[in-house]
Amino acid sequence: MTRIHPQTEPDSPTAAAESIAQLLRTHAPESERLRHVAPESVRAMANAGLFRLLTPAVHGGAEAGLGAQIASLFVVGAADPSAGWVQMVSNAHAWMVGSFPVQCQAEVFAEGPDIRVPGTLAAQGRATRVDGGWRLDGRWQFASGVDHGDWLLIGAVADVLAESPTRALHVMVPKSEVDVDDTWFTLGLRGTGSKDIVADDVFVPDHRSIATKMLFDGHSPHGEGGATFANRLPVLVCLSVQLAAAVVGIGRGALDLHIERTAARREVYTKSSKAEDPGAQMRVAESVTELDLARALIEQAADRCDEVARTGERLELDDRAELKWHAAYAVELTRRSVDRVFAAAGAHGIYDDSLLQARYRDVNTASHHAIVDFDGNARLYGRIRLGLDPGTPLV
Repeated sequence: MTRIHPQTEPDSPTAAAESIAQLLRTHAPESERLRHVAPESVRAMANAGLFRLLTPAVHGGAEAGLGAQIASLFVVGAADPSAGWVQMVSNAHAWMVGSFPVQCQAEVFAEGPDIRVPGTLAAQGRATRVDGGWRLDGRWQFASGVDHGDWLLIGAVADVLAESPTRALHVMVPKSEVDVDDTWFTLGLRGTGSKDIVADDVFVPDHRSIATKMLFDGHSPHGEGGATFANRLPVLVCLSVQLAAAVVGIGRGALDLHIERTAARREVYTKSSKAEDPGAQMRVAESVTELDLARALIEQAADRCDEVARTGERLELDDRAELKWHAAYAVELTRRSVDRVFAAAGAHGIYDDSLLQARYRDVNTASHHAIVDFDGNARLYGRIRLGLDPGTPLV
């Protein structure tokens, strides 16, 4: 069986992102100062339809697939890294809502397809079984975009959950039912507002919960009525690919800044053109190619995921390991690319008002995300290629 995408022109997400790129670029310093994405930027992204790209079509979304999402993230991330990061997280979570029970989906998207869904996937809190649902308690870090969020998608460890060997489950909670603790004072990605959220005896009805294993493996029956088979994609693979796209976008923005400045820069002592320096030329050449390769890896991974969404044929274990590794490697290539040009940025790059310095901090912060951990994903992929078991359930 093949389902047909309800999306519009394939290039429309890119065009939508490009139409607001200058606005995002203008407000990026404000996002960093506020430590959450500037309100003007959030409104522009919503008006451009960027928050509905992965929302299920049955709820008015585009259900446009990973190719559309990453194409826009390359543009948005280059203009404002924090805006790209928040789009990535919120859209990924909105896609995951499509695998929750239909009553939950109806509640979450009751206000329309452009709602924002921050949260954190790691099971950092506790869920205790009570009559009709769960009692949620605990603290969750890294809730990117929580200032602009409507609902929260968060993971917890249940006191008892027969459907999952790890007892992990995920729940949907209105933001109004938790407290936001402003802990977000960081090296980079400051504008993402990835603050802590705290729940104290919050009731979550059964229909707003799902066993993590079912959700992460793409085996929920609740999304089978979608316009595509996107619900069958494994969560960790899809999130890895989207995160890497956001990082590659940031890296491209950093490289563009470096090239623009280097083209006009003069050596402080000799006054010779910096662009004429062979070392500067070689750095740019290598960094450009690393970013091109990183983008190609992510585009190929997104194409493979969209093939699953079209046909319903699930990814095998070796495919999942390979795509996660390619996402991690794309992030590493981006980090190397930005490190290389920042090392040649000169003394002016050390000032806090340097945009290149901000992008350098953003890329290095993003590369610390656990889902694209270089060593862990390398081990996973290496084990699979050597005929061993993956050594982890998180594939």
